[in-house]
Amino acid sequence: MRFYTVQKLGPKRSLTPEGFLLCEEVPVARTGEMLYGPGEVPVEPGPDGLIRISRTPEEVFRDATMASCIGKPVTLDHPEDFVTPANFAALGKGSMLNLRRGAGIADDLLIADLLVTSQDAIDAIQKKRIDEVSLGYEADYEQVSPGRGVQRNIVVNHVALVEHGRCGPRCAIGDKEPEDMKTKDSKPAGKRTWMDRLMTALRAKDEAAVQEAIEEGQKAMDDESEEEQKKREAEEREAKTGDALSQILKTVKALDSRLAKIEARDEESEEERKAREAKEREGKTGDDGDLTKPETAPTLNQAEVDLYTGDSAASIPSRAEILSPGIKLPTLDAATSTKDRAAALCKCQRKALGDAYGTEAGKAAISPFLGGAKADFERLPAALVHAAFMGASELMKAQNNGRAHDSAAKTKDFGKPTTVAEINKRNSQFWADRSAH
Repeated sequence: MRFYTVQKLGPKRSLTPEGFLLCEEVPVARTGEMLYGPGEVPVEPGPDGLIRISRTPEEVFRDATMASCIGKPVTLDHPEDFVTPANFAALGKGSMLNLRRGAGIADDLLIADLLVTSQDAIDAIQKKRIDEVSLGYEADYEQVSPGRGVQRNIVVNHVALVEHGRCGPRCAIGDKEPEDMKTKDSKPAGKRTWMDRLMTALRAKDEAAVQEAIEEGQKAMDDESEEEQKKREAEEREAKTGDALSQILKTVKALDSRLAKIEARDEESEEERKAREAKEREGKTGDDGDLTKPETAPTLNQAEVDLYTGDSAASIPSRAEILSPGIKLPTLDAATSTKDRAAALCKCQRKALGDAYGTEAGKAAISPFLGGAKADFERLPAALVHAAFMGASELMKAQNNGRAHDSAAKTKDFGKPTTVAEINKRNSQFWADRSAH
């Protein structure tokens, strides 16, 4: 389907002669597993109180499902009731057209073009950066085990513009402004940065989107000039941005050469390995496993030492507990210098990563941050250890918070919104019915 437009706003956005906003190649749904709270779908919750619903490609790309999307209205957030002829004038903000399955790496995505015809919806996308999308639909549910089910017979009613959709940032309107279209009026500070996307992906627990955001940030770091790098680092020091996510990409540029050394080590012979380790042990005696003793700490360069100062250093013990609950870490009073303390903190991170990687949840959280490197945490460079530790702990914290606060219930992708009171009412009825039987 071809559209007639008169002004290009970006690779995926343009205006028609009337001023309508055309958003092309918008992922509106994906296959895979979705997380729901109790009462949101007719499936019994699991032991953790959550429900994991699978959407198979056969259901998402079913002819009837895709046909049900064509021409359906765009809405601002999910309406209380499905869109009908009686309320369309108030709720309809545009139309969903040209449905198809994505190709290549996007073959798990249902793609559409959105023609947004209402000014308030256009402003929401262009000015307020509300660019994630979420389908409203009806479906049948089949429970396969406690806390797990499958969606079938999906019939779509509308697609909503939302701040945070259940599918995460992969289902969002493309908004990147090409370099040759930037003007003095461009406001890049107002656009969603890779860090915004990473934070959204972490909240959505979308591992693929986390990896995409990290790769985007790495490219941004590689492309910046020396002057831009100095300015950014100065701003980070001034603002004390030493938390987990701001550190991840700060260290990426230092990793390439270090990873090359690791690969070389993997290929070295037994004799070469022994010779290298003997050389590394020279001058290092008295290693009794005390992480706070300077002579046992790995040698760090100044750039790596800088990673273990400020707010990020103070959070390492609590983050280690997130990665490996019950981990025993020493106090750092014996580390008398900044360098010694940094080495001790790095060793704490190595231990926490090693313990966590032995679990299924820990491995899933850590792997995206290793960049393909072998999970040999005693031999990985400190910069990569720090990035993996901070990123994985932030991801696991987001997952833990999601379970504790039932964050999945805050988004809507299946039609009518659900309030806390409604969820509590459904839960009470659910358990009352079980007791009756």
